[in-house]
Amino acid sequence: MKLTGKLLGGLAVAALALTTATPAQAATQYPTPTPTPADCYTGMQTVNADRSVGVVSLSNSKLSWEQNASAPVPFDATYLRQTGASGDATTFQESYFGTAADGTTKFYRSRSEKQADGTWKRFVDGAVTTLGNGWFQKSLTTAYLPAAVANTPGQDYLYRLTAAGDLYRYPVDFFGMTIGGAVKVFSGGGSITAIGAAPSITVNGKPTAVLMATLSTGELRQYLIPGATPTQWSSRTIRPAGSGWQGFTTISARSCDVGQVMIGVTGGHVASYYDPTGLNANDADISGRASSMPVLPSTTRVFAW
Repeated sequence: MKLTGKLLGGLAVAALALTTATPAQAATQYPTPTPTPADCYTGMQTVNADRSVGVVSLSNSKLSWEQNASAPVPFDATYLRQTGASGDATTFQESYFGTAADGTTKFYRSRSEKQADGTWKRFVDGAVTTLGNGWFQKSLTTAYLPAAVANTPGQDYLYRLTAAGDLYRYPVDFFGMTIGGAVKVFSGGGSITAIGAAPSITVNGKPTAVLMATLSTGELRQYLIPGATPTQWSSRTIRPAGSGWQGFTTISARSCDVGQVMIGVTGGHVASYYDPTGLNANDADISGRASSMPVLPSTTRVFAW
């Protein structure tokens, strides 16, 4: 099976050079609302009411919504993201992680096979692996953190924000389909409306995860969470209260060759932003707004990478 391209969102498995170029329906493209370099790439996973899977992506300075990207989700998803993919001209396989409405976590694989008439048959390949319970959250995201030692594998983490505003971190092995014990990073985050991953940074030589957060006050904030000492977190305001970020239900940020890009959903509208100098405290050069893409259906669930 030939590997093709790069994986959604930059997990540790992205080192395998995987892709999301699944056989799917053609997607209409829309210009980003602010000029964005062609190399910028980020997106969000979608699940429709019929459990069909899609991807809202920003690529080549365009926004698009690719639908029917894989087999329908085999459970009522409250979170979903692709964790691996490979394929060629006739078959395509993807792996997914998600949480279900019953509070369990799920790992499963989707397979697409091209038929003689040119259509694609999509189905869940093998058994669904179910772990744990109590996974009810206000917002959930995944983030990869490089190791402090060179040439040593890093670690993927799940970050779960509860309705009460508690943030928990869990180590996860998407290949081994295991989830480690929780660490409570902080409490008191009841005003946070959504969290999403941003590229990690190094602080005093220590790998540090970066989470974007939108607040009910309209603030856009970053949480800096050291890999080795997650309870010793800090935060910084990117845009102050009253800046209009309170309506976001999904948000995600990624690096470009120059600067960083963000994508999110507010009131069903897909919005994108670009910052040529990268996201930093009291940021004044970030620009963007809601795009011209049609409003997403109210029954469509959108999840940060």
